[in-house]
Amino acid sequence: MQETLHIGGKDIRLDVYENTGGKPAPAIVLLHGSGGNVGFWTDRLAPHVKAAGVSLFAPHYFDRTGTQRADQATITDGVHVPLWIDTLRATLDILAARPTVDPKRIALVGVSLGAFLSLGFAAECSASAHALTQCPVRCIVDVSGGLVEPFRAQATPRFPPTLILHGAADRIVPVSHARDLDARLTELGVDHTLHILPGEDHWFSPPAQMKLLMHIASFFGKHLLG
Repeated sequence: MQETLHIGGKDIRLDVYENTGGKPAPAIVLLHGSGGNVGFWTDRLAPHVKAAGVSLFAPHYFDRTGTQRADQATITDGVHVPLWIDTLRATLDILAARPTVDPKRIALVGVSLGAFLSLGFAAECSASAHALTQCPVRCIVDVSGGLVEPFRAQATPRFPPTLILHGAADRIVPVSHARDLDARLTELGVDHTLHILPGEDHWFSPPAQMKLLMHIASFFGKHLLG
């Protein structure tokens, strides 16, 4: 189903796959990539998270800026990214107050641009004086993203546990982003896991998608459901 959130004077669509088991449950917030295709990963994740008793929410954060597809100029103009991160922040606040959601067990799954935004938000949050009380993110899954400046410098040891998934042959977001994030989180002493899939490009093959789902399930079993 789809709901509408009101954030920054804009209507933001929210795809909802909600656990209705009667008590607050863990939740995953999925952020799509630059193409704006929300359904590709929700279609693959939703059946598995439902079986695990977890809710899945996917905000159409492009609604905040009227964007259909993000290009390099849009991403680097200094206007869109802050608004998209603010939309994520507001979405998390709204979901944390939702009766069906356990506010202490919310995870982010970011894909490509969505991963850059998720990691940037987490870095900002980790540097906040109120990080422990105002940053409701238990852990992060980064699919084909990275942590770039100014966010890289802002990250602190309070950064949430992170799963890094990347194709070794990615021609859109080079695998060096994954290795750099691995190095930065190691430097900070942050719990994280890196999986680089040999031969895989930015768009993972069906067998590789299954491997990703298995890695995500194992990571959430430890950091979200445990």
